Amino acid sequence: MKKLLFVLVFTFIGQQAFSQMYIVTLSFVSASHPSGCDSDNTGELCLTKTEPSGAQTYTCIQENISHSSTPVSILNQELNNIITQGYKLIETNNGHSDSNGLIDANGLNYGTTWYFAVP
Repeated sequence: MKKLLFVLVFTFIGQQAFSQMYIVTLSFVSASHPSGCDSDNTGELCLTKTEPSGAQTYTCIQENISHSSTPVSILNQELNNIITQGYKLIETNNGHSDSNGLIDANGLNYGTTWYFAVP
């Protein structure tokens, strides 16, 4: 009986751990992407937020920040909205090999992924 209880508790905790993760990516997309963002024609990057339930929401953000800090402000607001829900940033991965981080001299670099989880 104790073994059965242990297995049930372990299974419940395991499911809870995997279901509490937010993944956010900043991507280069074409006009045919469901977000409506178009990196080629309008210079927009797509911020995709994948909720723990699997639902995705999209935000278009201008790539060029040389004349305005608005793209960084929008990115900051979107990430802060996740943090205020109780999630903590556990890892950031900049997957775009040509960039040296999220922001360069002229704009945001695509390919960055943020992982948020409930502590």
